[in-house]
Amino acid sequence: MRTRLVRIACLFTSATSATAAAVAVLGLASSPALAQEKPGPAQQAEKPSSSAPAEGPKAGAAGPPGGGKAASPKTSAAAPRAGAKKKAPEPPPLPPAPARVWLIAPSPEGPWTLRIDNEGERPMRVPADVRLLRFEIDTLSKRTKKTTRCAAPLGLKPSGFPERRALLLAPGQSYVEHFDPRLLCFGKDEAALAGGAVVRAWYGWGPPPKWSRKAPSPPFAAESTDDPPAFAPAPGLAAPTVVLSYGLPRKDAAEDDGARDAEPPSAADHEAQPPADKTPQPPADKTPQPPADKPVQVAAGAPGEPIVDANAPRLELKSEPWSDAASPRSVVVRVSAKNAGKRPMTVAIRSRMLAFHVAGPNGTTVCEASPPTGAIPRDMFRTLKPGASVDLSLLLREVCPDDTFAREGLYQVTATLHANEPGMGLGVDAYTAVVYAKSSTLLRVKSAPEPFYAAAPRAVPTPKPEEGKAPEQEERD
Repeated sequence: MRTRLVRIACLFTSATSATAAAVAVLGLASSPALAQEKPGPAQQAEKPSSSAPAEGPKAGAAGPPGGGKAASPKTSAAAPRAGAKKKAPEPPPLPPAPARVWLIAPSPEGPWTLRIDNEGERPMRVPADVRLLRFEIDTLSKRTKKTTRCAAPLGLKPSGFPERRALLLAPGQSYVEHFDPRLLCFGKDEAALAGGAVVRAWYGWGPPPKWSRKAPSPPFAAESTDDPPAFAPAPGLAAPTVVLSYGLPRKDAAEDDGARDAEPPSAADHEAQPPADKTPQPPADKTPQPPADKPVQVAAGAPGEPIVDANAPRLELKSEPWSDAASPRSVVVRVSAKNAGKRPMTVAIRSRMLAFHVAGPNGTTVCEASPPTGAIPRDMFRTLKPGASVDLSLLLREVCPDDTFAREGLYQVTATLHANEPGMGLGVDAYTAVVYAKSSTLLRVKSAPEPFYAAAPRAVPTPKPEEGKAPEQEERD
């Protein structure tokens, strides 16, 4: 019995010691602080007096020079790696394009002049096309300030860079073109072309927005022809601000015109632009005017002095100031014939009685009216009371030759009414006369079979301004 109890006690003691050993092992594994055994007095005597650090450097690791502290992991990560490539320095920015745009406007009516100068030392490429101009005109009224924006319409303005108008300007060369400002300020915008108006001109395409960090993309108004480029490309060029004059007095204007006629044209004027590229001005109508439609009587007792009947019926012809056409097929001109007398009249007015004098880029064309037929029925004669009018609209392709509006651009159309049906066979005493319109119609054709320019652009030497004279004064002289 005693022996059995002794065995049980031994087994119990062995199990308890095993459990304590397992707990100790688990505690040492989970807690490093518990894993360190407290040294005894003998072990303390064997250690040196100066305590060593808890963890020394790894084997093979070199300490910092001079005995300094080791670099932290963050510091060592920030240090450049051995063999890493350095970032190449950015090239210096290119200088701006040395192109200068001038807008020369001697008078509000025109013609104006566009001039592009190459003021640099390397050649450049520019689009020689006046349709790339746009204006902002500030008109000062009595109370408000109105801004009018003028530009070529979408059908007439090039959608991209006009390759046919690409011009290479050498250093010291320019492009010069004369144009009518009404090509851009058309219709109601023409009223902004008045004395005292401030004109700000921009040539080419708009610059990129200020918030954009991207490099400008083509098309460009001026770019280098070198590779690599000698200067930065320019999407657009701003011209100096111009203030329109109020025009010269009649006496001074006549003297100025006489001086111009007396002086021979310079070589620069001949080389500036081909004559076909200029917007032609309508020549003075040299057709002899018919005698007045007013009845004239010789007064008794005063031979040779006619009496004019101011109350007699008479026609006045008026045409619309402007007309915008998308193509030659849609050219329409509207005229109005009004009885400006004080008594009624009987007259036959038909569209075929209209004739037109057309001055355009290709020259002058006359669209003839139909001759009298003598076969107009009685109901075609109408009675016009004083102040009454008849409105007529006519497609010019029906009466004008096919090539009259073959080119894009501006045309000046002057209408004439041939009221040539007397109505004698019908017992009608109808009014007959040839009536000329008091004003012309400015017509703009946006698209046509022939392009806006008939000849390729040419560069001319840059005009040298005289001392004390601005380019505007030089062009005016």
